[in-house]
Amino acid sequence: MPPLPIISVKGKPFDCGQQYGSQAREQIRRNVALYFDMWHTLWGATRPEIMEQCRKLVPVIGHYDADILEELEGVARGADLSLEEIIAVNARYEINFARGIAPRQGGEGCTAAAAHPQVTRNGHTLLGQNWDWLSRFQEMNLILEVAQPGKPTVVTQPEAGVLAHRGMNSAGLGVCFNGLTSSRDKFESKAPPFLIMIRAILSAPSFSLALKAVLSARATLSGNFLIAQEGGEAIDLEVSPGDVGLLYPNGGILTHSNHFLSFISREDFTDILKTLYPDTLFRCHRARQLLEQDRGEIDVSSFQRLFRDHFSHPHSICRHADPRAQGIKQWATLFSMVMDLDERTIYIAEGNPCQTEYRQLTLPGLRQG
Repeated sequence: MPPLPIISVKGKPFDCGQQYGSQAREQIRRNVALYFDMWHTLWGATRPEIMEQCRKLVPVIGHYDADILEELEGVARGADLSLEEIIAVNARYEINFARGIAPRQGGEGCTAAAAHPQVTRNGHTLLGQNWDWLSRFQEMNLILEVAQPGKPTVVTQPEAGVLAHRGMNSAGLGVCFNGLTSSRDKFESKAPPFLIMIRAILSAPSFSLALKAVLSARATLSGNFLIAQEGGEAIDLEVSPGDVGLLYPNGGILTHSNHFLSFISREDFTDILKTLYPDTLFRCHRARQLLEQDRGEIDVSSFQRLFRDHFSHPHSICRHADPRAQGIKQWATLFSMVMDLDERTIYIAEGNPCQTEYRQLTLPGLRQG
């Protein structure tokens, strides 16, 4: 598998977006086409219908973060696509939910973990995640480095055309995102898409402003953000309509998968994914157990061992496609990432990490915080 392309951009928001769109033009266009084809093939969603939903998101995104909207406009210009098409891939989590992928088959599966300095070998803060999604999108990913005046440099690993997914910034702040689904969820064009929120988190110069990027959004769907920063802080935010649940590290370790841990025993709330994907219940606990084995000596290799774990294969932390499943049930781990937030270093494995080596990614811009 060829290494991920690295797209480096610099300047004002529109300029950064246009550079991104131009450098990754063909990959972005393929990714947009792939999503629109999936939405039509699986659920009969027409392009005009999707475009209208995305058009309604334009003022919502602009109100949430005007710079992000400008950058999206730049991506559209550079890729020779409409703004609504670029918003569509940035809102694909929400569109997938609206079309049935979450209620029927589960949200975006992932296992994420963070470790505080008191339990790591070198006293650094570590953060990592396995990202599970449909194999057809494996080749649609890239590394995006954004140097933006007055803000931290961002390094993230999104799908082509998307502004952010898991990643870190030059302030030593990192974020991972896991899918969640509740009975209260309803896709309405009233809140910024979660992937847009990730970009706002990564553009934040401080931990408090990163939290604000989530807490100010008033989401109408559910999702999970694990945010950590050098210096030894990590918080997990379980977002649901009307409220955000908080989880803190226990003994210096914090793990999460695809079920709610803070919203329990509520009569007006049903956690949907734990029924559809029962493996989430042990993935979170097992991730903690595996890190606990190295307590005091946890390092990048500890995270790599965790993310290669095959307990209950193929529905394991290192998820493999299940030959017994059909269509969108055939998920697999597409990427695995470990971040040393103090060293500003990223380790990434493409595909199942049990089958590929992690390669170190050190970009100079991350050390200029």
